[in-house]
Amino acid sequence: MARVNLQVRDPFLMPASQSTPNLLMAHDSYQEGIAAVQAGDFQAAIQAFRQAVAADPTHTEARYKLAWVLGMSGYLDPALTELEAVLAADPNHVAAHYNRGALLLQKAQLEADEDGQIDLAVLQQAEAAFQAVMRLDPTDQRAFAFLNLVKRAIRNHQASTQVSGGSGG
Repeated sequence: MARVNLQVRDPFLMPASQSTPNLLMAHDSYQEGIAAVQAGDFQAAIQAFRQAVAADPTHTEARYKLAWVLGMSGYLDPALTELEAVLAADPNHVAAHYNRGALLLQKAQLEADEDGQIDLAVLQQAEAAFQAVMRLDPTDQRAFAFLNLVKRAIRNHQASTQVSGGSGG
């Protein structure tokens, strides 16, 4: 006669046994993503981190690394979307705030290069991101420098808008 494994049919064990492979898959995919980044293969890293997040949507570090690699690969909007998800899950994630600010600043610069206009709203979002870093880590010198850079860009934009607006009348 065939043996029956009663443990497998225990309804109290099913959720744990079903969720474990997802956590293991998330962990393995995350490690593959780290290895791909170290090898310089950002496309493979993006794929691996996406698999990790799909397997475990609460894996904040996998989502953060996905955002970082997307940003490094020039996919600014998808990177920003992932960073917003990281910050929704962990509002005190200093690196996510910092990278969000850096990507927003990069986005504002790229848009200004394309059409000669800088988007004040994007600069203000970058400013808020760097302010969040400074609130969470007042000793972060990089964030302090970027915050001052963004504030100066906002002041310059506002001054040029006032000059061009005032000379047209």
